[in-house]
Amino acid sequence: MTPQDAHATSGQRGWLAADGTRDETSPLPEEWVMAASEATPLGQAIEAFIALDAPPDEERDAAVRSLRVRGDIGAYVTEVPRHLDRFPNLTELSLGAGVAPTIVSTMTDGAIPDTVTTLEVWTGGAPTRWPRGMVLPSVRRLQTDGPTTFTAQTFPNLEHAHLAPTKTSFEALLALPRLAALQLRTVPHPAPEIFEKIAHLPLVDLGLLGGRKITDLRGIELLPGLRRLRLQSLPVLTSIAALEGLEHLEELLILYCSRIEDIETVTKIPSLGRFDAYGCTGIGLEALESFLDEHSAHRTHRRPETSTA
Repeated sequence: MTPQDAHATSGQRGWLAADGTRDETSPLPEEWVMAASEATPLGQAIEAFIALDAPPDEERDAAVRSLRVRGDIGAYVTEVPRHLDRFPNLTELSLGAGVAPTIVSTMTDGAIPDTVTTLEVWTGGAPTRWPRGMVLPSVRRLQTDGPTTFTAQTFPNLEHAHLAPTKTSFEALLALPRLAALQLRTVPHPAPEIFEKIAHLPLVDLGLLGGRKITDLRGIELLPGLRRLRLQSLPVLTSIAALEGLEHLEELLILYCSRIEDIETVTKIPSLGRFDAYGCTGIGLEALESFLDEHSAHRTHRRPETSTA
């Protein structure tokens, strides 16, 4: 059998899963992990493994739609792997874990294929800076776990951002006309200033996910189109009364906010269909049992089934 024949039948001969097992029967999956070694488990059974230096394989490469590039223990990946454009159907690219911040700072034009619409960077919280002049017009969703710096030119068509902004990248976010979902891992301004700054954006989904600048939500009514809101790890947040002004809010999630003094506000939001709270001790949730039973997506309370016998 020639190498070409072997490649053509790769879907039948099986594939190595990222958890170290081998699948001999299933067709090639869409989710893949790229790393330097297969010696240790690198992912899940539903993900297939591909080596950083693997030669092209037309059938395999066409199957890859989601690719996670990660380093081995003690061996960081420092650059974006070359020739990612050999994956013609790649739409989701995740860099990390096990990657160095230089994977961003040394990035060159063409390193990220134009087919990629979702881009994630996981550096273990280390800051990253995108090269000046780089333009990634195809990226619609960006998620990072550390402070990241870029300009509006870098991601001109961004619609969903989940990040810890620097001063520069926060100003860039304000200049993105399509930004509909914004998850701020650190909130850079107090209320009402933060809401005044983002009021012009077409936001339907907002997350305030950390920081000590938010004591209340004054000004959030300036976001009338908001449908989903997540409040998380806001240790000095004491009042959510302003949520009554959000006439179209449908989903509210509160995590690890233990100083809220007016949690009953959630019962006064007219359009609220789903509400959940976790890690919020001492804020009076016990008085909202019936409300939670109706609105929580994770409550195990169920009415007993009626016997038809």
